[in-house]
Amino acid sequence: MRDFLVNLKKRPIIIIFVALVTAGGCFAVQYNSFTKEFGSLTRLFKTDYPQLLTDVAAWLKDRVSDPTLLATTVAVAILALFAISVIGAFFVSGFSYIMYVNTYNGIHRIPKKRNSFSLFREGVNKRFLSIAVYIFFSLLILVCMTGLLAYLIMPVSVAVGKVIAGDTSQIIPMLLLVVVIIVVTFFSVVFFAMYTAYLIPSIIAFKRGAVRVAFKIVNSYCWYLIPRTLLFLVYNLAIEIALLALNYGYGYGRKTTVIMITMFACNWILRTLGILYYTHYVFKTYIEMKEDLFDEA
Repeated sequence: MRDFLVNLKKRPIIIIFVALVTAGGCFAVQYNSFTKEFGSLTRLFKTDYPQLLTDVAAWLKDRVSDPTLLATTVAVAILALFAISVIGAFFVSGFSYIMYVNTYNGIHRIPKKRNSFSLFREGVNKRFLSIAVYIFFSLLILVCMTGLLAYLIMPVSVAVGKVIAGDTSQIIPMLLLVVVIIVVTFFSVVFFAMYTAYLIPSIIAFKRGAVRVAFKIVNSYCWYLIPRTLLFLVYNLAIEIALLALNYGYGYGRKTTVIMITMFACNWILRTLGILYYTHYVFKTYIEMKEDLFDEA
């Protein structure tokens, strides 16, 4: 914790950057049509998920059956991912370079010598393209993984519905399906989070071989990293559940502007603190583990 506070004190721009990005993300999540429709625990419990997934499948089928519509949909999706990747790479490459240098100097007790803006510019010049490719494929994998996990949950929803309807013969199959889905979801989400997190400092540290080094670190120290990564994910999940319990979807209830701003502010502050601490943890442990692996070699 002391290293974390010292590093932030040396580079206040880290706090400013994370706070601004988190504010934009929180605003986009809270004020959109999806959150307006589903931003409530009550609404989520009442949703017919098998029917929802069936509607999504029908939507996809309509596009697959029409080559022109399919090509247009794919092109728009790729362009959207490309645009997000390019814009994100500009900021992430510069910020990550500052974070890496600042954390490295903190570990090795090197006094701060260069200002943040020159480090930001150097990070963009050196790692912009690599970070853009990283963001593009990370988002693509995330979309595919989310879709697959959503359709894996469908059999569980059907089994639970039958048990609730009184079909006791489905209790054991339901429990088995629930266990399998929990295990698959747990390892998919946790390892995806670890790999994507540790790829960023690795890309900053290495011009070539960044993926190999990041994967080696995660694979070598996975049982040490899993509890910390899981804690970060649970922390964010707890915030989301609390907001859903308060019906933070702006289509629910009659909320005053003060209440909406208060929920937004609490969400923003808590997320910012969590991201700041976890980012510092990732960069710090990456540098330490990388040096440990190299020393062993």
